Amino acid sequence: MRRYIARWGIAAVLGVVGGVALSAQAGPTDLPKVDAASADRGRTVWVAQCIDCHGSQARGTDKGPNLVRSVLVLHDRYGSELEPFLKKGHETQSGTPSASFTHDQVVDLANFLRQRIDDTLRGSPIFVVQNILTGDATRGAAYFNGAGGCASCHSPTGDFAGIAGRMSPVDIQQRMIFPSLGGRGRGRGRGRGAGPATTAATPEVTVAVTPPGGATVSGALVQMDDFTVTLRNASGDLQTFRRTPDMRVVKTDPLQAHHDLLDRITDQDMHDLVAYLETLK
Repeated sequence: MRRYIARWGIAAVLGVVGGVALSAQAGPTDLPKVDAASADRGRTVWVAQCIDCHGSQARGTDKGPNLVRSVLVLHDRYGSELEPFLKKGHETQSGTPSASFTHDQVVDLANFLRQRIDDTLRGSPIFVVQNILTGDATRGAAYFNGAGGCASCHSPTGDFAGIAGRMSPVDIQQRMIFPSLGGRGRGRGRGRGAGPATTAATPEVTVAVTPPGGATVSGALVQMDDFTVTLRNASGDLQTFRRTPDMRVVKTDPLQAHHDLLDRITDQDMHDLVAYLETLK
């Protein structure tokens, strides 16, 4: 499975116990709820087919990648991404063809993996913060100003001035990784003090819909899938459009750069960035 992160082997990082036209995509604002019974069934499949390569908590081994940070897994909604991937064929420890997994088995696996992801968030009852300041601040500064592209939106003397005095290293890291959740995981963050960096609202995702031969209608995105788009216009009214091939839909996400970063950032880059930002006191 693609490394989806190294968009985050969050478990290894946090020390958890144990405008272009876009098609509709599941995103961080529609996080799926875990069905505990399904996740338990998924654990049975995991132990039989996956644990040798991906580890007991899906954080990876020297034989397989960390799936907690996998972009494919993070985008998955009850097997929407996982099932097509497995149907193409993926090695299993028992030799059972992954294409033979039933839909119900895939959904159970998806719930098991989502449960592992949730356990890395601050709202989890088993979340344990460990020392994450293991990176190199000099390398982090170079990444911030170079390959990471952070400097195109942020400034150490502007919005990030004194950030280390307002936020703990864990809050900084989660804000960077989960920007749509305000860096709080699913619980409230415990920063070093109140301040804009810890209380700022998530930037609004907007959408512009242009029906064939009609005027463009813009507003805050409420819901979008392959069939309809619902937005809230400037007057506060909801408007829903049925999607057609000749309709233009342009989605604008102020946090898109963060989402894109997930595909390419490595664990080392992430640790280095946090180490650098921790110097901005």
